[in-house]
Amino acid sequence: MSTLIPPADRIEAGAPTSNALPLSPALAMAAMSGCLLALSYGLHPLWPAAWLAPAPVLAAAIAGPRGRAWTLGAVMGLIGGTSTFGYYLFVMGWVPAVMITALHVLLWAGAVRFATSMTRRLPLAAAVFALPAFLAGIETLVLALSPHGSAGSLAYSQMEALAVIQVAALGGVPALVFVVLAPGAWLGLAVGRLMGAALPGRGLAVAAVLVGAVVAASLGFGVWRLGESETGPRVAVAMLASDRFARSPEDWSRVWAVYGPAAERAAPAGGILVLPEKIALLTTVEAQAAAAQIADLARRRSATVLVGLEVRDLGGVYRNQAVLAGPDGRIALYDKQHLVPGREARDLAGHADLLWRTPAGRVGVAICKDMHFPDLGRSYGGQGAAVMLVPAWDFVRDAWLSDRLTALRGVESGYAIVRATREGISSLSDSRGRILAEGMSSPGMTVVTGLAPTTPAPTLYGRVGNLFGWLCVAACVGMIALSPYAGRGKGEG
Repeated sequence: MSTLIPPADRIEAGAPTSNALPLSPALAMAAMSGCLLALSYGLHPLWPAAWLAPAPVLAAAIAGPRGRAWTLGAVMGLIGGTSTFGYYLFVMGWVPAVMITALHVLLWAGAVRFATSMTRRLPLAAAVFALPAFLAGIETLVLALSPHGSAGSLAYSQMEALAVIQVAALGGVPALVFVVLAPGAWLGLAVGRLMGAALPGRGLAVAAVLVGAVVAASLGFGVWRLGESETGPRVAVAMLASDRFARSPEDWSRVWAVYGPAAERAAPAGGILVLPEKIALLTTVEAQAAAAQIADLARRRSATVLVGLEVRDLGGVYRNQAVLAGPDGRIALYDKQHLVPGREARDLAGHADLLWRTPAGRVGVAICKDMHFPDLGRSYGGQGAAVMLVPAWDFVRDAWLSDRLTALRGVESGYAIVRATREGISSLSDSRGRILAEGMSSPGMTVVTGLAPTTPAPTLYGRVGNLFGWLCVAACVGMIALSPYAGRGKGEG
């Protein structure tokens, strides 16, 4: 009796052939993706790794039996989370570190399962975008719900690829994640077909054209944006930072004896000086006296000076506060709006932005973790801020990532950022994410100086926010809703 072989248009798209990939090599490919993901999520990531990370696991998932995708994605997520587990353990403790790792596992298990399912149900021209849309949609939900904002996003893996990150000026973190993951998703389908998955060549070719067009348009925009010259005046800026004090001393005279002389020398006439977050813990009365000294320095140097303090009032209420003094001696206070869960439980969060007119233009003020939240950065961009002043306090090991994370807010919303930090990297970045000046703090006094552009560069993201990300959420819902009606064998495209 002869065996009938079904024609190509009757084979379920993405279904493995009879020679399905065995479990052991499938797990090895998932582990390979996990290692690439670990390099992408690291505290100083390797940017090309994120482009390749989805390929091995997707190839293994579509070349294997139905139901294996969840397991392979979980393996990828578990290994991918190892690069930052020690960091989260140090910063937050065992329970949050384990929870974050578990979320990594669930995230990537769900992403690979979703992408594999859509590959078997939808035309490849749509299915190739299932994984990038899923991850971009998750990033959007995290931005809306997480107390940590965009911290931990895969988007920050690209901070050394300047042409790539410019897409954040269009669609923020979700758009950046989408663009980075799309090529790896297509490569996974292509390798899966070579390994035996029943994917039509024509559909794969159409998917390649679409992914290529997305990447080419994004990179073209990035190259064009980087090539645009930032015209207009610049303002001299200086950042001071010292790790001499392990915590926040309660003796202002002791602190100012270290920072004061350096501030006298570094404060640029007509320019801006920024000192780190929480350089001292003071009572309200002591903070007023300190502010008077800061204002006196600003007057004498004809500079704008920003200093981070922690202030305790008579009622025992603590505030993470920044004191801003202008060259005319006027003083304004800013309270940190986004506090670090657990570590700043005693502080009362602020609820108002601070925008300040200087001779160089409008400057905005934020403190450290505030800049993990694109919506806050976008708020300042919408108010016309040309420069953001950011006192900060890092954890040494996250120095590079914390600094570059902040720099992406400037790309999204179109301004320069002056960031002074303890136990980290103080830097000046422009609206393209270029680092114009930087220096690592030390027990001595680190002084970083530069010229900050003062012309705002409004962006599409500044106007529409996370619209692209919400469209990705809607697209994923649409894929799920339409996939039962797509029929079998629709992978031909």
